[in-house]
Amino acid sequence: MTIPHRIVDSHIHFYDHTHNRYPFFERRDAGLEAFVGNYDALPRRYLPADYLADARGHHVEGVVWHEFLSTDAYKEAVWAQQLACKGELRIALCALVDFLDPDLEQTLEQYADLPNLTAVREHVVWDDADPLKRFARRPDLMRDPAWNRQLPLLKRYGLKCGLYACAHQLPDLIEVVRRHPDIGFTTALLGWPLDLSDEGFTRWKRSVADLAACDNIRMDISALECIFGVKWQTHDAARWVATTIETIGASRCMVGSHMPIAGLSTGFAEVYRRYAEMFRDCTASEVDELFYGVANRWFMPGN
Repeated sequence: MTIPHRIVDSHIHFYDHTHNRYPFFERRDAGLEAFVGNYDALPRRYLPADYLADARGHHVEGVVWHEFLSTDAYKEAVWAQQLACKGELRIALCALVDFLDPDLEQTLEQYADLPNLTAVREHVVWDDADPLKRFARRPDLMRDPAWNRQLPLLKRYGLKCGLYACAHQLPDLIEVVRRHPDIGFTTALLGWPLDLSDEGFTRWKRSVADLAACDNIRMDISALECIFGVKWQTHDAARWVATTIETIGASRCMVGSHMPIAGLSTGFAEVYRRYAEMFRDCTASEVDELFYGVANRWFMPGN
């Protein structure tokens, strides 16, 4: 299987529990386990040097750091900016926000001082059937007028917006994306299908087609272990990934390793091998877009 000749990894986490507080490292978190299974093997510190060791043999030119649910989102982002300034890797930053926060504008002003911060995200996931798989305050959050009124602030700061929702929430997400055509949105995990049956696939496919009609959306294909389980195989994900790329287009999809969480499942080299296997029918230019081009243009500072 061909190794991509260049990579911008669209979804990774760097963190250090001695610098930022992560409650799920202090005590067992049933919610995190609901998504990734037993995480005893997850390192308590994961830095660029660790990532580069895991990615050895692959030409990684840059990564997109995502916040990791620390107790102080701004402090965590400042710490990540300091990593970026060391120059071991090109690093774009995606920090945490709460669009119902009355002090959101002040938070964005603080983030504006971090030159590598090009995006923010809010966790809006809500699984109706499993209370452990809920990050949002309530299931109708994206329909809240007060929540929506804050989104235009992102335009002032030139920030992309990540909203990671489950498949049954995609109609709400689509309305948000349509309502704000001048904001760039990212969603992830293939639109996070929960129902993996043929009927679930058909419903999900319709929603992805509606999402694809919005020019201001990009899909981050990553964290497949959170959808298909830590023992997932290529055949589990193949039709979902192929349909996503076919529907949204290779020029609007990007792939990420989700390291180090993916280390609980496949590890870096294996997840990229599986991506390459699933992309075997893509052209060389499409493969370059998926592994490098889209994430580079969408997230990297200066692009």
